[in-house]
Amino acid sequence: MSVFQFKHFQIQQKHAALKVGTDSMILGSLCYWDAPKRLLDIGTGTGVLALMSAQRFPFEEIIGLEISEEAFTDAVENAKNSPFQSAISIFNQAVQDYQTELPFDAIISNPPFFENSSKNSDEHKSLARHTDSLSFDELLNSILNFLSPDGKAWIIIPFEASESFIQLADQKNLFPADFITIFGKPNKHTRAIISLQKKQVETKKSSFCIRDEQGKYTQEYKELTRDFHDRVLD
Repeated sequence: MSVFQFKHFQIQQKHAALKVGTDSMILGSLCYWDAPKRLLDIGTGTGVLALMSAQRFPFEEIIGLEISEEAFTDAVENAKNSPFQSAISIFNQAVQDYQTELPFDAIISNPPFFENSSKNSDEHKSLARHTDSLSFDELLNSILNFLSPDGKAWIIIPFEASESFIQLADQKNLFPADFITIFGKPNKHTRAIISLQKKQVETKKSSFCIRDEQGKYTQEYKELTRDFHDRVLD
């Protein structure tokens, strides 16, 4: 599907290797900030998280960074054709090379995470899915460098990588404020959504299930994403 239609915008994805999926839908729907002004979307892909965040919060500025030229092409078009174009800027740049003097009070990322799996023969898909282009260490360093003292960063990663990710974050004095276990189906955890901040607090833990035993979307998923989907989910 080259176009994913949302309620208030659409995602053109004919060039990007990775299409809109439930990872972006749940991260973009579950993340939250308190009166944020500036958002950095690390590895913006098609720009879907930048646009979802723009719909939910009155950001003054959103910066999307994308290393893939193909995905960057789609993201620029999607931002331009959205109601939020004045706030969003997309750059074809790796976060490791990005520089700014102004910190961000909001950061979001759906990073590449197939760290130990065999690489896809498709170069663009491999770039999007593997941590060679952005390791967890590099991602956390970027968050440390760009996040404001009172800001919060939201990331979605495989559940099995979450413990080591949090340990690595702790070494950099980045602390989990939220830990949401994502179940693809009941009793099958697949992802973890983690928020990080520079102030240590007690971690708020919760869980969320996308589909029931029959493979149908749960009511909580339908409720969570209803402001984005342009149709009623089965």
